[in-house]
Amino acid sequence: MKKYFFLFFVVIAFFALGVESESASKDIQFKTNVWRPKEKWYGFNLLGMFCKTRLEAGSKRVFGYFPLDRFLWMHEWGFNFARLPLDYRFFVNDEDWLKVNESELRKLDDAVKYGKEYGIHVQINFHRAPGYCCNPPEEKMSLFRDKEPLIAFTNLWAILAGRYKGIPNEELSFDLLNEPAPIDFYGATPSNYAVVARAALHAIRAIDPNRFVMSDGWEWGNKPVMELHPFDPASGESIHCYTPNSVTHYKVFKKNTLEPCPPWPPVGCTNGVEWLENKFAKSWYKAIEDKTFLFVGEFGCYQPTVPHKTFLAWLEDALKMFERHSWGWALWNIDGQFGIMDNFRTDCEFEDYRGHKLDRKALDLLIKYATRGRGK
Repeated sequence: MKKYFFLFFVVIAFFALGVESESASKDIQFKTNVWRPKEKWYGFNLLGMFCKTRLEAGSKRVFGYFPLDRFLWMHEWGFNFARLPLDYRFFVNDEDWLKVNESELRKLDDAVKYGKEYGIHVQINFHRAPGYCCNPPEEKMSLFRDKEPLIAFTNLWAILAGRYKGIPNEELSFDLLNEPAPIDFYGATPSNYAVVARAALHAIRAIDPNRFVMSDGWEWGNKPVMELHPFDPASGESIHCYTPNSVTHYKVFKKNTLEPCPPWPPVGCTNGVEWLENKFAKSWYKAIEDKTFLFVGEFGCYQPTVPHKTFLAWLEDALKMFERHSWGWALWNIDGQFGIMDNFRTDCEFEDYRGHKLDRKALDLLIKYATRGRGK
């Protein structure tokens, strides 16, 4: 812990200069090497340590660890990427966020090991960080205005940077914070998020200067955080595509709606790819122009309510749009309500796969576009 203590002074300096100050977030520079994946990443999010609250409530998808079989499935299907959205509460003491739980970190070590064993790049992300999460329950403090959560956040990244130093970027990368967004309680803005992101980036680079690091886009990953542009040579920005939300999240937020699921492509549109280009991809043109490395860290549909035909049509158009821009991607997720396996559908035929119900049509689409992408 002592070797990271200097980071706390960096964080305090950031706040002393003011979280809205861009100069405050650029006062420390580290030399980094240029690195990009030699092949595009294609894969899935794995929810093993996604939400401690759901684990305690008995979720069958949050295991408190990362099962080996998920890596085996991805390897058998030909994918090469796993994003691990984490809940920080697994890894720290409830009473002291600077005290880490070594036994829980070893479970993360296992996932990194499985990735290496099966040729799958592992990307570590904090879905819930000290002082921020886009999902309930609400944190007690804000990562964007309070010192304690920011110190804990940068400390966690420093610990992970030291723990995995020496593992090549081909095997491991970091994704700082899931879906920064203007949620009232937290008071996040693009400017103060940029300060938080740079504080975490500096904490990582002080220990592992060449680690490849991603940062999620603003407003739930829908558009770039231009306050972070241009990105340095060893980092990139993560896109999250759930557009249009009325389709992808049909009956998630309005469970009792009597309105039918909107069709895909939308009414009056004959080309769903062009619709996505104009309504979604266009927001990323500035990031494309400044040659930022972009990757679709999340996309998908809520399986129990979105008709299968609608889902498959939307999925293929989204994959075509990603392909147009040479973006790799990670579906949210393998199994469960947004997955292609054991997803509670009643309107499609399932294939029995190792004792699980697999939507083979969806998987075949994913394999098709991943194979095409790697061939370019």
